[in-house]
Amino acid sequence: MKEKIDSCKLKRIQLNILDYVANFCSQNGINYWLDCGTLLGAIRHNGYIPWDDDIDIGMLREDYDKFIKIFNKIKNSNIKLHCYETDKNWYLPYGKILDESTLLYEPDEKSGVKSSINIDVFVYDNAPDNDNQLNKMFKLRDLYRNLNNLQKFKHFASDKNQIFNIIRLPIWLLFQLIPQGFFIQKSINNSKKFVNSNSRKVGNFTSISKQSCSKDVFNSFVKVNFEGKEYYAPIGYDKWLKSFYGDYMKLPPKEKQISHHKFVAYEIKGDD
Repeated sequence: MKEKIDSCKLKRIQLNILDYVANFCSQNGINYWLDCGTLLGAIRHNGYIPWDDDIDIGMLREDYDKFIKIFNKIKNSNIKLHCYETDKNWYLPYGKILDESTLLYEPDEKSGVKSSINIDVFVYDNAPDNDNQLNKMFKLRDLYRNLNNLQKFKHFASDKNQIFNIIRLPIWLLFQLIPQGFFIQKSINNSKKFVNSNSRKVGNFTSISKQSCSKDVFNSFVKVNFEGKEYYAPIGYDKWLKSFYGDYMKLPPKEKQISHHKFVAYEIKGDD
């Protein structure tokens, strides 16, 4: 049996995942931080951005590699990490932590991706100090993401866009000749290109933000309030948020204060 979940309960489940992860990281000496809109929400609203409904955390590569290696060794838990490094069927170059006692369809049950309620785990790698090299890495990241989407998802155009669908179908069929996960691995390799360098920056080369910042942001971590509890943020969170959003304390116009996430979610209870 499954019971439909509204946005309020979805947030409670996300927060439970976050608590679980925060405790795990504390017990295993792994640094994480609230990231992206979640960090912005913590600083500006002491919780979720009022029109937002997801949770993001970030890790530097060294912590991420340790995290993905040991997280799923805990038995008897519905909360599981999914990432390409441990599951070659995973469809993204970064990780998500899922509560597998739930179902989540984005954007809907008819055409959406089937998953579970989750939080994102973004990994940050050394970024080149040279802007031309940095921009090249972002362009490659975007290319590999688009190619991966072409290979993975047969139906992502709208039903009304029939011309695009007709053009896309033979391309999709051609891409089935390429090994699954090929473009994800290329994206990860691109992200780790400067993993052994002494560059002064880090960047996100597996998600969608063209964001980089100096490493001194992560010299240490401080606790910030999020929905009545304390979680970690980088000591340089002001610089970090400015690199994402500019004047981040300024609210966007009313017409932009809307959620960009569409979903249908269920809690699984007993036998279906």
